[in-house]
This record gives sequence, C-alpha cells and structure tokens, in this order.
Amino acid sequence: MVDVSAELGQLSELDELTGPAAAAVLDASGWEGERRNPAKEWATTWRRDDAHAWIQGDGPVEVEFTLWYREVEDEWPDPDTYIDDLYEAASAELPRVVAQLESGALGARLETVDEDLTGGADYIDHTAWRISDKVLLAGVKHDDTETPVQLVVVVREYSAGEQNDEGEWL
Repeated sequence: MVDVSAELGQLSELDELTGPAAAAVLDASGWEGERRNPAKEWATTWRRDDAHAWIQGDGPVEVEFTLWYREVEDEWPDPDTYIDDLYEAASAELPRVVAQLESGALGARLETVDEDLTGGADYIDHTAWRISDKVLLAGVKHDDTETPVQLVVVVREYSAGEQNDEGEWL
C-alpha cells in the first residue's frame, strides 16, 4: 500500500488548498496526472503504483487518496451476499493506515477532536484528525452498489462541511 504521509504533510502546510497547489504537490511527489477536467487548469485524477488521487472541487479543494479498493462484482458473483465480508476486509486494513499516519512525520501534528469531521460523508469506519486548519481522515467507504469498496485518506480545509455545536452543517 502506498504511503502518502509526505504528500499529506505538504498539503496540510499549504495556506489554502487550491487545485493548482495540490496538483503541484502530487506532481513533485511522483504522481502521474491522468485526467484533466476541461474546465480546470490542473489534472483532477492522479495515479502512483496501485493508488489513485482525486482533486475535487474548485477552491478550496479536497484531495482524496484511494489506497485500497475492491470492485464488488469482481470479488464475488453475488455481492449482496458477501458485501459485509468485503467491508470487513477493508476495515481490517484501516488500522495499519491509521498507525502509519500517527507514527509518521504527521503524528505529532495530528489533533484528535470530539466532533464529526466527516463533512457529511458516510463512512463504514473512519478515523479523523485536525491538522493545522485542515481535516485529515482515513476511512472505508462504499458510495453505492456500482462502486468499489475503498480505503481512502482525505485532506481538506477544516470549515468545509463540519457541524456546529447544535449539529447543524456549516
């Protein structure tokens, strides 16, 4: 599994998480830009080895690294019967990624907080931290029945979608 700690460290230090700045970090770290949205001046999808990165939004952006994924249909002929097994397999990988992040160069800067940092996204399992004015989240997700189960690491600006004390989305 690709270690993205260096990229996360650089992204967390940016004053503003913009598409061009995130693309520059990925490019300098050896990621290959794969697809460019014609409306954007930077590549939105990236690849390094068996991992993918996706720069989402316009500014500030969110950068999502997909470190582990399994196509539901490829794993079992009847995905509905075995989807829980696939969730468990992905969740079993999550502690290793969390430990890598907490013990690496980012570890001392990660702040555990008692608030929902998912930004409204639905994760099967996740761990999230504040790092400077950003959110760093490692989680397992399955967006819908047609997409793979994924283990992702996401970095984004803190204010993007957090809940206030009353549970209302900002």
